[in-house]
Amino acid sequence: MIDKSFFIDSCDDVELGIKRNSKLEYRISYDESKPIRAIFVIVGGFGSSVDTRMLDFTRRQFASRFGVLAINVFYHGFCCRVSKETTYSAEYSIEKEDVENIKKVLAKLNLPYHSNLPHNAYYFLLEDMMKKQKEAGIYAQNNFLKGLSYTILPPNEEYQNYLLMPALDHINALK
Repeated sequence: MIDKSFFIDSCDDVELGIKRNSKLEYRISYDESKPIRAIFVIVGGFGSSVDTRMLDFTRRQFASRFGVLAINVFYHGFCCRVSKETTYSAEYSIEKEDVENIKKVLAKLNLPYHSNLPHNAYYFLLEDMMKKQKEAGIYAQNNFLKGLSYTILPPNEEYQNYLLMPALDHINALK
């Protein structure tokens, strides 16, 4: 079984005018003892970057069983879940919109917002309140948490483009 990884230049986001700083990674597998009958592109879905060992296993299985060159493209915005592998791990972030959501939830509970506290302190406060309400038997299913949010940032200064960049990355990997 042959396994190879490649890092290539792909494309900038011309639509939004954003220069891409990271290389496009893709991995291939094929069984050198069999003729390659086709190129089989496995498009990883939302969250498949959590454990890349599963991607590698799946790619090798297709290559071995069906005599194909199987390929995984780590397309733009692919790493959108927190992972044990830091290279492929997104990070949690509290952005301006998330702070506004925190303020709204606190207002519903008649709790003050203090700008000098770290934003994530409110998540711990709300979680503690929820636990106490559950223990007291007065917890209304997620009632006060509606609207609470945080942002997940992919690594390598990437972002979710949701179509164009991932499609172009797959095409560029096949060139």
